[in-house]
Amino acid sequence: MKKKIVSLLLAIPMVLSFNISVYADKAPKPATRGDIVNNLLTTADAYQSGMNKEAIIKGNGNGDLKENQPVKKVEALVMLSRAFGELPKPVGNDLRTGTFGVEFTDVPAWAKKDIDKLAKAGVLTGKPDGTLGANDPISLAEFQAVIARVWALEGSHLPDDFYETINKQWLNKSTIAAGEIMGGGFSELQKQNDDKIAKIIEDLSNKTHAKGTKEQKLADFHKTALDSENRNKQGIQPIEKYIKAIDEAKTFDQLVQADLALEKELGLSTLFRFAIMGDAKNSSENALYYTGLSAGLDKNSFVTEDAKAKKAYIQYMTKLLMLAGEKEAAAKASAEKVYEMEKSLASVSLDPHEQGDVNKYYNPYTIEKFDDMHKEIDIKQALKSMKVESADKVIVFDVKLAQKSAELLTQNNLDVLKTYSKLQLLTATGGLLTDGFRDAANEFAAALYGVSGEKTDKEIAVSTTQSTMSGYLEQMFVEQHFSPEAKKDVEQMVDKLIATYEKRIKALDWMSETTKEKAIKKLDTMIVKIGYPDKWDTTLDKVDIKPYAEGGSLFTNSFAVTKAYIDNQKAMLGKPVDRSQWLTSVYTVNAFYNPLNNEITFPAGILQAPFYDAKAKPEANLGAIGMIIGHEISHAFDNKGSAYDENGNAKNWWTDEDFKRFKEKNQELIAFYNGIEIVPGVLNDGLLTLSENVADLGGMAAALQVVSEMSKPDYKAFFESNAEMWKSTMTKEITAYLSKNDTHSANKIRVNRTISNFQEFYDTYGIKPGDGMYVAPENRVSIW
Repeated sequence: MKKKIVSLLLAIPMVLSFNISVYADKAPKPATRGDIVNNLLTTADAYQSGMNKEAIIKGNGNGDLKENQPVKKVEALVMLSRAFGELPKPVGNDLRTGTFGVEFTDVPAWAKKDIDKLAKAGVLTGKPDGTLGANDPISLAEFQAVIARVWALEGSHLPDDFYETINKQWLNKSTIAAGEIMGGGFSELQKQNDDKIAKIIEDLSNKTHAKGTKEQKLADFHKTALDSENRNKQGIQPIEKYIKAIDEAKTFDQLVQADLALEKELGLSTLFRFAIMGDAKNSSENALYYTGLSAGLDKNSFVTEDAKAKKAYIQYMTKLLMLAGEKEAAAKASAEKVYEMEKSLASVSLDPHEQGDVNKYYNPYTIEKFDDMHKEIDIKQALKSMKVESADKVIVFDVKLAQKSAELLTQNNLDVLKTYSKLQLLTATGGLLTDGFRDAANEFAAALYGVSGEKTDKEIAVSTTQSTMSGYLEQMFVEQHFSPEAKKDVEQMVDKLIATYEKRIKALDWMSETTKEKAIKKLDTMIVKIGYPDKWDTTLDKVDIKPYAEGGSLFTNSFAVTKAYIDNQKAMLGKPVDRSQWLTSVYTVNAFYNPLNNEITFPAGILQAPFYDAKAKPEANLGAIGMIIGHEISHAFDNKGSAYDENGNAKNWWTDEDFKRFKEKNQELIAFYNGIEIVPGVLNDGLLTLSENVADLGGMAAALQVVSEMSKPDYKAFFESNAEMWKSTMTKEITAYLSKNDTHSANKIRVNRTISNFQEFYDTYGIKPGDGMYVAPENRVSIW
């Protein structure tokens, strides 16, 4: 169970967007009837050719089409319905993401047939009062949003919607597995890896193994994970003494001591959130970082007072407290107070787009200053209890959150802090206790993220074993499912892309030679990790795993592993960073850039079809894993990674003029990816997603240049492989959540908006002005 310091840097899939940005700088100009019909003659021609102006707009019967008159929304939508004709019946992803079941109350009789047709297609949204806004004006940008939804539903004309057309067959048949929030290329490959791991575990579980061997520990851990009878029989007994200590705390200091005792025995603290990783200003040495109290919802849900999220979260906390023995009324009242406390924390915390910014998160405090922040806590005693007293400073990730946390950590807030502490304990351990805790978590996920169905006990047992015992399972996975030949082939591809990136940097017309030299130095020193580590972690060798029959349990086994890893981490405080260490499991379907180590990592888990296939065309591999490799390299030069030098230290290596130009280019990217619809009413945030958009654009540019240097390159294989790689589907709820919290653009935007910047795409598919995918050359963006 490795502690992942770097954030997920590649793919959290999202769906449905259109590729015309809508800006909110000023009120959009209302369209005329003529604007609408002229738009439709272009945008709908591929779907119902031969339509003329009179058939779409119709007039008063006397030949007067009133083209100069402002158009009402209902008129524009009826014209759209006529122009596109019959629409496909929504299935699969379209059924999942469209808007259905709405009956607008203000639609005139003459328009009802056409509006009903569009509503059944899922492409219309109305106002909160149940009206369509039939008589409201509509701008061309607003109208274009509806057209883009129709393009996506049709999914038959590549020049209008490349992603949808390439993936339409898959999208129409797409499903989301029980208990999951999404499906797609990443999910399908992860499922294949999970099945392979399940087979390894199953084979081990059917045999007897010598005590203390890897095989014995894996088999016995899995047995405890499967043993729901004994787990349910134990109830909350494994954490009863910790709950009792929290409940019986009469003073704030007693609560602190109860928490420190919990941390000492399990490595779990509910009041102190520390981490150990490389010092961002001296990345060769491990330092102590501090966040502050955590919250159970994202900042946006708290700040906007999202009623649905608030209700679901309070219900979840109430059920957890009831499972710990509290009466419902008291539990609900306590949960409401915790919600308000966490809201006060979230309101001052960093926004999601700020969290990876070293200028925001690197705030070193002396121990004395950090101690002074906490008026009623002896910080030095707490650090000593946690065995991190050797730290000469504490780097505060989020100053305002830490200050607010310190303000709350007092005797005056004892009652709410006791509930908070108990809830943190129950949340962290509930999955290892009774089925009641799992049921509560499933209900919360269903209410908040639209998750349907549940994982089976067998699936949960494999997943728990896979995450907790990864130190052993990784070795077996690699031995059986990843060849040295594949490792070597991908290493050569990485070398090629790094060399190409160097050529691209040398050719930049906006960067001085002084800064180019520093950028190339960062490329030349970049650490590359492919497939699996050169040496395996041995932490699990120190851990004793026992089945229930020998006094073990899922709880004790899990926290024995957790504590071993945490103790290892603490032992590294103040010592040199082990740059060979991997921060993710080898069967993860993802890739990473770690700015503190200036390293890119590609686990064996993602180096499989459809991302990498030794039998595929080189162009297809470059469109998938090649673009991903270029993406991760680009993170060294995005708006956040660019703040670190070749050694992973936060240090400015730019000239002032170059950095000014770089920031201007970033602003262009923010605007280019901003305001694009993901699902109706949910828009892509160009600022939030900036770092990933820089990486996508740079990654595609580098991979495409490698293809362009081939003899008779197959650009179709490249672009279509890229679109297929990002195919995905998910619930509306998680789509909306990620649009406010995920630094990645929606998957469809990652395809359509990115490829529209490259002339090779236009030449390959004959994209022309008027097509949905078309962006005028002067409006295209690039950085690297």
